[in-house]
Amino acid sequence: MYTHAVRAPSIRLARPADLAAIATVHTASVRHLCAGHYSPQAIDQWLAPNSGLYERMLRSSTVFVAERAGEVVAFAAVRLATREVRALYVRPDAKGGGLGLRLMQRLERVARAFGMVELRLWATLNAVGFYERLGWRRDARQSGKRPPQRCVAMRKRVGGALREDR
Repeated sequence: MYTHAVRAPSIRLARPADLAAIATVHTASVRHLCAGHYSPQAIDQWLAPNSGLYERMLRSSTVFVAERAGEVVAFAAVRLATREVRALYVRPDAKGGGLGLRLMQRLERVARAFGMVELRLWATLNAVGFYERLGWRRDARQSGKRPPQRCVAMRKRVGGALREDR
């Protein structure tokens, strides 16, 4: 009997045609994967319509999508100008397959290629352990800033010599 191998998801740069799929992945991920850590009201507020959100992200950040069988199942974004990971979302039915890891590795490679030493992000409560397993650490220096929702400030050294802020 012949069985064909299922191809691993591919990762590529996002394009404007991906915006609807990115919005779908974002909504599904927040609704299902964050539900145990945030109230339904907080999630509704988080996902309230924000006209142009994804278009702005695509213009201001380097955005990658992961596709499986031609369908976007995850995405990640890094804003190189501010050294900040802006997004990492995986569709619930694609969770646990290594896509988050592969997307973060891609963002970190891009940051290193642009000479960045460190990246920062705001982690959702459900994702803190994931980021810690990838070498991210809680960042007390950002804790005084107003976090989005109830998130945890994190940072990671991705290359070069780290110069302390003075």
